[in-house]
Amino acid sequence: MPSISTCWSPCFWHMNVREGTYAVAFYTTFFPIVIIAYTAYVMRGGDSAQFYLPYFEADIKNTMQSVGAIAILFCLAFIICSFMLVQGVRKEYRGLFFPWMICMTLVVLFQAVYGLWIIIGYYILWNVFVSIVNWIWMAANMYFFLCVWSQYEIVTELQARHIELLYP
Repeated sequence: MPSISTCWSPCFWHMNVREGTYAVAFYTTFFPIVIIAYTAYVMRGGDSAQFYLPYFEADIKNTMQSVGAIAILFCLAFIICSFMLVQGVRKEYRGLFFPWMICMTLVVLFQAVYGLWIIIGYYILWNVFVSIVNWIWMAANMYFFLCVWSQYEIVTELQARHIELLYP
């Protein structure tokens, strides 16, 4: 039995989790593109001087190049996993859900740790606000994970063997 039966995405309400999963896959395809663009901008010398930006303490010549490359590779992998999620929903392949679930779990864990790092490292009133906004976004990502998990449960239930023993 699925955890939820309807799903909202950032702009729309979906009457079933299948359509919601498609919307979540679109969101998780689009947002890494924005992160890749910002990372490339910072790697080429762009501004990341505000304390609430993800690359605040990264040195542009050394640290930013390696961290930026890892972030870009992760975002590309997340985009590929989003396409795999769409194919998994379309063809009802449960195995294609797992890469996306792993990537989203890593994103949620990163957001939780990043919010704590902002508060612990730089305890200023503005940082608390930034952490709360980050955690609200993390809660939305957790809800999107729950939407995809519910679709996974539906596919699992549909593919389950229903054996009925008939005795004479």
